[in-house]
Amino acid sequence: MTAAQSQSLLELCRQLQPDCLVCGRLGNTLGDYASAGDNKIPQRAVDLDWETPATINDTWGYKSDDHNWKSVPDLLHKLVDIVSKGGNFLLNVGPTAEGVIPEPSVERLLQIGQWLEKNWESIYATGPSPFHRLSWGRCTQKPGKLYLHVFNWPADGKLVVPGLENPVTQVYLLVGGQKLSFRRAGENVEIDLPATPPDKVDTVVVMAIEGEPKTTQPAIVQMPGQPIVLHARDAVLHGSRIQYEVGGGKDNIGFWTDPKDYAQWGLRVVTDGQYEVQVTYACPNQSAGSEFVVEILGQELAGKVKGTGSWVAFNSEKLGVVKLSPGRHTLTVKAKNRTGEGVMNLRAVTLTPTK
Repeated sequence: MTAAQSQSLLELCRQLQPDCLVCGRLGNTLGDYASAGDNKIPQRAVDLDWETPATINDTWGYKSDDHNWKSVPDLLHKLVDIVSKGGNFLLNVGPTAEGVIPEPSVERLLQIGQWLEKNWESIYATGPSPFHRLSWGRCTQKPGKLYLHVFNWPADGKLVVPGLENPVTQVYLLVGGQKLSFRRAGENVEIDLPATPPDKVDTVVVMAIEGEPKTTQPAIVQMPGQPIVLHARDAVLHGSRIQYEVGGGKDNIGFWTDPKDYAQWGLRVVTDGQYEVQVTYACPNQSAGSEFVVEILGQELAGKVKGTGSWVAFNSEKLGVVKLSPGRHTLTVKAKNRTGEGVMNLRAVTLTPTK
């Protein structure tokens, strides 16, 4: 569909039903909200209104021989994952020709409803997680509260909340209200959990905090004298479009269509000295030419994206040398412009000590 066709259809919708919400699948950056791919969930929170359309089995309509039903834990974890990234879960149900909802769908929806009846506070009207990544589950939030959704119960009974800077006033289980002891442990907060999870699928722990959530960016720690590899999967991404992609030959930061979006890494340097900076990226020849900069400790290295042949053909390019001192630092990659379909697919930034 051309941009003109998308615009014409949008105007028709507005004329016929002014309050109608129009899905971003209209194309050409039009619509009121974005739609992820079918059954696809972004790797991070997205700074716009969006949803994931998903199926309970493998088909949208009724199919008598499709018995590959997703489990209740899988569906609940998807719900929490999506909400923790600021999205909406559009879960499809395919009725039979007689209008009957298949029993496996009914069973799963009832169990999800039973969980929501007890834990609704941690889902409805909540905001996205302030954390980059949590090994044990997900997080949602409301003013003054963080809802810690524990999927994987720690074997040692200690839930580690990484990099939270806010004062914590109390911690308790959402269901039942049992208070839990907690302590500061460096940059982290440790919570003492019961020996077994009250809910094996998702136990919600409420952490009451002062102020807006503020977290310390996770850091990649250098082995003494060794290169520091900042991989796409570990980046903290800022903006409305940019996201981490994986699969189909991709393992990179992509969808970099807005030059205002950028990527950051926290790193802890151990070895003082000069470091050669190398970026690994892919870009089709017809989209090459975008300019970008790598910034760290007030130093800036400029680069211009070269064509590599495709979005999954990755090449490495040396940008120059920076001086790094021991300690915790932040490295940022920003686009100065976009000349093609996207800036680039960025896989890694490598900092190598020079002899």
